[in-house]
Amino acid sequence: MTALQKTPLDRFQETIGEHQLTIIHEDGLHRHLRCARPQSSDRYFNITTWPGFLCISGDMGCYVFQRIEDMFKFFRFDELGINPSYWAEKLQAGPHVAPDEITREWVPSKFRLEIKEWFEDATVDWDENAKQEAWEEVESEVLSEADNEHTAITAALEFRFNDKEMFQDFWEVDFKQWKGHYLWCCYAIVWAIQQYDAAKQAAA
Repeated sequence: MTALQKTPLDRFQETIGEHQLTIIHEDGLHRHLRCARPQSSDRYFNITTWPGFLCISGDMGCYVFQRIEDMFKFFRFDELGINPSYWAEKLQAGPHVAPDEITREWVPSKFRLEIKEWFEDATVDWDENAKQEAWEEVESEVLSEADNEHTAITAALEFRFNDKEMFQDFWEVDFKQWKGHYLWCCYAIVWAIQQYDAAKQAAA
């Protein structure tokens, strides 16, 4: 399997194989777990809970979630599965930062591909000369802005060729993907709770 074929779960499992759980503190819903490879801080992380909140922090970032009194119940699954979209709604972001900004990122290649598809649909009945001329203007005025989300969307919405709009509804298209670190941390939370449950069961 190549790197491009690996899923976020594949990448997580590759990096977690030697991690061990340490329960640093536990007093009711006040918990502090640390997960790390022995003698290494590579991709270490902490799980900290207090009533109504769970925080994951460490080498892969920091996210704070709020939903129910015992957040272990919220994230507890038998399988190593995640729900990044729903969980992102429970993130406690800063006063000027939306959860989408810290969990998702702009993907220029998705924007370019969508522009090409919309262009082909809009010009399906055009003659080749007009189509070529229009595409050159799209490349110059729209695709040249693909690396920046705001300017790319604005360029697409404002683009005209011979007074014809091609991308007037482009603001509805999603050109983002989940950030790798966010997905990794989602898996890490579920994995850590599974290790915690297994440790408690073994102790009992």
